[in-house]
Amino acid sequence: MKHLKYLTLAFLMALMTARAVGPSIQAAALPDAVRGKQIAEMKFGMFVCWSFSTFSQHEWTPTHDKDASFFKATHCDTDQWCQAAKDAGMGYILFLTKHHDGFCLWDTHTTDKNITNSPLQRDVLADLRKSCDKSGIKLAIYFSEGDWNWPGAVDGGGQMGGSNPEMKKAQLKELLTNYGPIEFIWFDHAVGDGGLNHADTDKWVRSFQPNCFSGYNNGEAGGRIVLREKGKPGPIGGDGLNWNASQGTNEKKYPYTAAEFTYPILPHHGGPGAEWFYSVPALDNSCLPAMHIYMDYLGAVKYGNILSIDVGPDYTGKLRAIDVKTLHEVGQMIRGEVKVPVPIDGSASASSTWLQAGYDAQKANDHDPATRWGAAANSRSAWLQIDLGGECPVSRAVIDEAGFDRVTKFELQARTNGSWQTIVTGTTIGSDMSITFPSPVKARQFRLNILEASEVPTISEFQLFE
Repeated sequence: MKHLKYLTLAFLMALMTARAVGPSIQAAALPDAVRGKQIAEMKFGMFVCWSFSTFSQHEWTPTHDKDASFFKATHCDTDQWCQAAKDAGMGYILFLTKHHDGFCLWDTHTTDKNITNSPLQRDVLADLRKSCDKSGIKLAIYFSEGDWNWPGAVDGGGQMGGSNPEMKKAQLKELLTNYGPIEFIWFDHAVGDGGLNHADTDKWVRSFQPNCFSGYNNGEAGGRIVLREKGKPGPIGGDGLNWNASQGTNEKKYPYTAAEFTYPILPHHGGPGAEWFYSVPALDNSCLPAMHIYMDYLGAVKYGNILSIDVGPDYTGKLRAIDVKTLHEVGQMIRGEVKVPVPIDGSASASSTWLQAGYDAQKANDHDPATRWGAAANSRSAWLQIDLGGECPVSRAVIDEAGFDRVTKFELQARTNGSWQTIVTGTTIGSDMSITFPSPVKARQFRLNILEASEVPTISEFQLFE
């Protein structure tokens, strides 16, 4: 490796850096409950995904024919990232340090496949640390446990990240000793644990920063923070709030102290590009509504979770203009600078109910994403109705299938002049579908009429807004 001839100088510099940040890193270990409360107080953060996948336009980027030059970024503006986070009312940035392809976005001495050997030739993590400190933003990191460059790996394969426990430990040591205090590490288990199990990984992390929480999005339960990838807010240890099956199975049994959920600001789409990274210019105007994010922020605060909204810097190292604008709008809502529509409460009823208790119609109108209504067994159509108790002008509805995505045809109706009038028709609903009516509708009763479904219909939230 060409880094080796600079090893002595680099080692001395690393020692100087460690001395500079040592007191804050080596702070006395806090009780888990105290530290968990500190994590919860961060509330809202920015997940920054920037790597090979920015340029491949695929979420996973096989690495066999790529070296550091594949990362073709021309600039990097970590100050812009932090300013956008601050404007959004965020307390932290969660930064991708290494994805499954093994490209490291810090000046590592473990591999030549790193950011300082790319055309950018900058230690982005060091730049981000400085920008965070200047802005009063805390720093967390994402790290892929496995690596397609390691022995036994199958390039591009899920759970095929090979095994190199000493390399994993060396990389984590660099991250935890050279870049100041790290709030938590978001470990991605998609390609395996790299040969170091979660219990030993957690011990290794604590040996350098005892107050840094570890979390794993899948695999063996471990760490102190539960990760809900593409998840929803809910009680720590609650059932059904983590899309990853093995982690979800263990969530209620494992003694987690904190909970995080995350999803991309780029909506799900069927076209080209990777949702977690900057994708293609054709999607530059595609973004989740600010209200969608704000409502999940409220859910995070309610349950003591933290919400990490994923954004992807573009080829110049800047966030998309639409992301900056949307996050600023969320910040205005958080600060109370703009009037936020409030859901109208009502009584819910349904054409049928799932045979087990706890799936009644009101569960879809209780402002709790952890509960849901379910129709009768074997049904493939049903309706869910909200009675507001009196006529109200309604301009928007939000419907959430809580990840079950079974509806294939529906209509939204209002009862006016003694009959049901169709306002909107559609096919799929999915997660947090926001429907703005062509014009406000004044009525007492509104109905979600599910005409066709691939399985028993189930709805987590059916909310109406003035």
